[in-house]
Amino acid sequence: MKKQSLSEKYRHEHTAPPMFNLELISRLLSYLKPHAFLAFTSLVILIIARAIDAFVPVYIGYLVQSILQGTSQTLANKQQLFSIALREATVVGALLLASYLLDMAGMVVKNWIGQKALFTLRTEVYNHIQHLPISYFDRHPTGRLITRTIHDVEQINQMFIESVIPLLGSILLFVGMSIGIAFVNWHIALVFAMITPLVVWLTYRFQHYQHYCYNMIRNIVSAMNTFIQEYLSGTSTVRTFGLQEREKKRFDELNRDNCDANMEATHHFSYFVAGIDLLQSISLIAAFVVLVMVTPPHSSFQAGTYFTFSLYTLMFFRPLIDLADRYNILQSAMSAAERIFAVLDEPQELMNSKELSLQEVDSIKFEDVWFAYDAQNWILKGVSFEIAKGESVAFVGMTGAGKSTIISLLMRFYDFQKGDIKINGRSIKDYPLHGLRQQFSVVLQDPVIFSGTVEENISLYSPEITLEKVDKVIDHLNLRSFIDRLPHGLQQVLSEHGESISMGERQLISLARAVAHRRSVMVLDEATANIDSTTEKVIQRALQKILKSQTSLVVAHRLSTIQDVNRIIVLHESQIVEIGSHAELLGKKGLYEKLYKLQFSNNYASS
Repeated sequence: MKKQSLSEKYRHEHTAPPMFNLELISRLLSYLKPHAFLAFTSLVILIIARAIDAFVPVYIGYLVQSILQGTSQTLANKQQLFSIALREATVVGALLLASYLLDMAGMVVKNWIGQKALFTLRTEVYNHIQHLPISYFDRHPTGRLITRTIHDVEQINQMFIESVIPLLGSILLFVGMSIGIAFVNWHIALVFAMITPLVVWLTYRFQHYQHYCYNMIRNIVSAMNTFIQEYLSGTSTVRTFGLQEREKKRFDELNRDNCDANMEATHHFSYFVAGIDLLQSISLIAAFVVLVMVTPPHSSFQAGTYFTFSLYTLMFFRPLIDLADRYNILQSAMSAAERIFAVLDEPQELMNSKELSLQEVDSIKFEDVWFAYDAQNWILKGVSFEIAKGESVAFVGMTGAGKSTIISLLMRFYDFQKGDIKINGRSIKDYPLHGLRQQFSVVLQDPVIFSGTVEENISLYSPEITLEKVDKVIDHLNLRSFIDRLPHGLQQVLSEHGESISMGERQLISLARAVAHRRSVMVLDEATANIDSTTEKVIQRALQKILKSQTSLVVAHRLSTIQDVNRIIVLHESQIVEIGSHAELLGKKGLYEKLYKLQFSNNYASS
C-alpha cells in the first residue's frame, strides 16, 4: 500500500487562512482602538528610532570618507585625527543611545497595549463561550475551547508584540535606507534596487512553502491535542482493556508526523537563510565593482560610500531572516484569530428581551412537543402531559426513549421544533433564560464537582447559603455520617472532578447542593444510576423527603426509587405510551410492568 503524504493524511482538516487577511486584520485592530493614542505614540517613537537607524550609516560613511580624505591631505597630526574621531564617535554614540532609549520606550508601550488588547479579547471569548447553546458543546470538544481561550489568544498577543511592530519597523527602515543610499550614491542605489526583487521573490517562495508546512503542523498538533485529551479522559478504560501499546503506536505516528512536518519547515527556512546570505554577499561584491567602475581614474576609492552600503546591507538582510522567523508567529496568529472569531461568530442563546419574571413554577405543560437533534431523527414525537405544583413525576423507558431530552427541553438547553412547552400558562420562550433556569435544581447522573471544599461545592459560593444553612441541609437529608467520615468534614478540600471521593459521595454532595439552593422544581436525572446499594438507600431516604415537599421530576433508571412518586410517565420509541401511579401501571400489565419485572428479576438474580 502506498504511504500517504502528510497533506493527504490531514487534508480533511481546516486550512490556515492567508497571512494578510484584511477582514481578520481589521477585526484584530478594533481591539487596539481604545488605545489609539498610545498606539500612535508608539508609531511616532518607532518612526524616530528607525530614522536614526537609517541616518547613522550615512553619517558614519561621510565621516569615514572625510577622515580618509583629510588624512591624505592635511591631517598629518595623529592627535588632531584622534580628537575628531572621538568627537564624531560621541555623536554616533549619542544617536545610538537615543535609538536604544526610544526602542525601550516603544517596547514598554507596545507591550502595555498588547496586554490590554489581550485582556479584552480573552474576556470577550470567555463571556461568549458562557452563553453558547448546549448543542455547541455537543459538537466541539472542551479541550478545543480551552485552546481558544488560552493558547490562541496568547498567539494574538505575540503577533501584536513580536511581529506587527517589528514588521512595521522593518518597512520603515527599508524606506529610510532607500532614501539614504539614493542620497549618497545613485549608482549604489541601482544595485540596491536590482537586489530587492530577488529578495522579495525569495521571501515570497519561503512564505508559500512555510504556509503549507505550518498548515500541516497546525493540523497535526490539533490531532495530537485531541488524542491526548481522549487518552487522559479514558485512561482507566485503556488500561483495563490493555490498549496501552495500541495507543502508544497511535501517538508515535502522530509524533512522527509532527517531527516530519517541522523538519520540512526547517529545511525551507534553511534554504531561505542560505539564499539571503548569498544575496548579501552578491550585493556587497556588486557594490564594490560598481564603485570601482564609476570612480574617476585619478580619484580615490569611495570607501565611505561603500562603508555606508555595507552597513545598510547588514541592516537590510539580517532583519529579513528575523522577519522570516516571525512569519510563523504571524501565520500562527492569523490562524488563531480565525479560530477565535469563528467562536465569537457562533450565535449565542436567545436570552429573550421580554421582562416577564418567573418567581415560582405553578404548572408545567407539554403540548404536542416534537424534537430532533438533527433534521431527520425525532427524539420526541407529539409528547403531551401536565404537571401541577407539588406533584412528583417520574419518566421511565428504554435507553434513547427521550427521558433526559424532556428535561433538557424544559430548561431550554435545546429548543423544540414543534408544539409548545408552557410554565404557568406561558410559553417557556417568553421567559428570560436566566430566570427560567433559576427555578430548577438539578442532580445529574454524573455529578459535577469543582476544586474546593465540600461546603463550597454545596453552596457554590452563594452568599445566601451560609455554613449554618449547609449544616441544616446535611442534617435534613441524614448525610451527617457521610460528612463525619471525611477527615476535615465540610472543609475537606476535593480534587478536580472529585476524584478523591467515590461516585456515590459525589452524588450525595450534588443532592445536598440541589436542596440547599431550594428552587421551585427538583430535577433528578438518573441520580441513582451509578452508585452502590448502600449509598442508594441513603439517597432514597433523602428523595422521599424531597418528593413530598416540592415539585419533582425524576428520570429513573432504577424503578425501585420511584414507587412513591405521584405519577409515572412511560416513554417508548419517542412517544408516551403509559401514564399512572406505580400500582396503576403494574395493574395495566403493559410496558412498565415488563420493565419492572425484568429489573426485579435481574436484581434478584444478581443478589
